[in-house]
Amino acid sequence: MKNILVPCDFSSASEHALRFALDIASKSLGEVTVLHVVNLTPDYIETLEINPYYADSMSILVELKHQALADFHEMTKKMVTGDTPVKFVVEQGLINQAVLKSIHQHNIDLVVMGTEGASGLHELFVGSNIEKIVRSSPVPVFAIHKNQKVERVKNIIFPTTIELNKNALIKKIKTLQAFFNARLHLLLVKTPDSKQKDQELKMALENFAKFYDLNNYTTVVKQGKTEEDGIIKYARQLQFSIIAMSTHGHTGLTHLMLGSIAEDVVNHCPETVWTYAGS
Repeated sequence: MKNILVPCDFSSASEHALRFALDIASKSLGEVTVLHVVNLTPDYIETLEINPYYADSMSILVELKHQALADFHEMTKKMVTGDTPVKFVVEQGLINQAVLKSIHQHNIDLVVMGTEGASGLHELFVGSNIEKIVRSSPVPVFAIHKNQKVERVKNIIFPTTIELNKNALIKKIKTLQAFFNARLHLLLVKTPDSKQKDQELKMALENFAKFYDLNNYTTVVKQGKTEEDGIIKYARQLQFSIIAMSTHGHTGLTHLMLGSIAEDVVNHCPETVWTYAGS
């Protein structure tokens, strides 16, 4: 977690994300790239499609970039960056495309984004944008719902199924756990359609942990009307926690890894959520 990308619209949610990213970078001796995306109004987009060098449209784009730089300087005045290198870049276009482009251009290994909570991510991430970023990002993504300090993360809730086909994901989870020096909570949500007994599921989770050589963990089976419901209820009970989920679609006992579940948790859970689109 050394090269961190923070999509930013200068909202309070973006400030929370940038503070968390700086906190991570300070610990990992990394650097932060702040990305602001300028998306012109439909009229200007239409004009640019006809003639991308149309003078009035280009002058507006330049003005918006200057304003973004001023807003960035104003925002960072309220923060302590220390020795952490912070770079500010402005891209023009669609937010999800700009994020993916920046990941490759700047060798990003972590994205940190701000969210407004139950109403969904801020305007920059409304609708399919967040779905596309979370599902398609080749690197892990943190969704930050509030001011979060790295030092206060003591627990990582890892909702999982019991299939033993998660090598890439577990490797990321182990790295995450080591970084925060946190206890890992293997959570299996038992929905009403599940026929297996709790004790059987607990034993399956223990075998899962042994198979992947996990340490400092707890196995938890919780009842829930839905997977999302069970995850959020458990997160509310556990202080100083973040949630780590895969967004890669899997079939299995509870279909817990289906991407839409992770997206629902990102939008509705007040806790910080880490997602990874790998297997």
